[in-house]
Amino acid sequence: MTDTKRNTRISQFRFGQPKESLKIEHVTLGALDIDKVRVQIEATNINPSDLLSIYGVGQYKHSHQPPRVPGFEAVGTVVESSHSEFTVGQRVLVATSGTWQKYVDVSPDNLFHLPQHLDNGYACQLYINALTAWILTTEVAKLTQEDVLIINAGSSAIGKIFSQLSQSLGFQTIVVTSQPKRALTTSKHVLDTKNDLVAQIRQLGLPQPTVAFDAIGGSPGTDLIHTLGRQGRFINYGTLSLDFYEPRFFEYAKDHAIDFSTFFLRYWEEAEGKKVRRDKFESMLDHFIESEIQLEVDRYFPLEQIQTAIDLIESKTTRLDGKIILLPA
Repeated sequence: MTDTKRNTRISQFRFGQPKESLKIEHVTLGALDIDKVRVQIEATNINPSDLLSIYGVGQYKHSHQPPRVPGFEAVGTVVESSHSEFTVGQRVLVATSGTWQKYVDVSPDNLFHLPQHLDNGYACQLYINALTAWILTTEVAKLTQEDVLIINAGSSAIGKIFSQLSQSLGFQTIVVTSQPKRALTTSKHVLDTKNDLVAQIRQLGLPQPTVAFDAIGGSPGTDLIHTLGRQGRFINYGTLSLDFYEPRFFEYAKDHAIDFSTFFLRYWEEAEGKKVRRDKFESMLDHFIESEIQLEVDRYFPLEQIQTAIDLIESKTTRLDGKIILLPA
């Protein structure tokens, strides 16, 4: 049994500005349901998807209705369990909604064993961005040494993972970013999003991309598809711009026989099933550790300082070099 009866959590009561929709609560812990495992959260991060779910943007308005506890991934220690696969004291990754709290009760299907030696800031990032990047490169696109991948949002957390995987898996990567100087350490080929991408590829003498991963949509995604040659592959996995593709996107895709598809981790999980998800996570974790894939942390905040953390992320003047991590303990 847990040695405390109190839980500290961030509760979202409605959609809107975090200052108006979030509140710190101290609540009594109830009895653990027979089909759940209780985990004490040690670290949980703030992803763009967390903020979108708080504002109620797009799909999040329908799939994550308040009242709720935000947060989609965390690392912690099992403190109570009736499942033989997860025992008290084990370190686990929590891959489910509701991680911005000190204790969370989780289905065993959404827990993954972790080595003890992994740093908390690293471990709590091993699901949303990490598994998405791994599945996209190895399972969906099945990239080989013959492929040239072009990505936008190249200075983002997942963009940096793609760049590192290109080195460990052997495919080439061209990075598109609004902050070229920040991407130089992770990729040899960097394009400035503010200038014509096709012209930059020609000027730098780079190979033409065969595959594109689009995290933004809208105009940036439209610019990205124009870098592909005939029968290239274009995969959208995010809509950070919250905008639709321009008409010329679809005209180019049709004229050049581009294979267009979308990827969202949640839908992939539902289609593939729990066993495949667990197997792929374990293979990803082995590769990340063996290849020393880096997952950067900018700084840590206590859970109670959530507003300060969000203000920092949304600041137009502060440059972050990694994730903001919340510490519930």
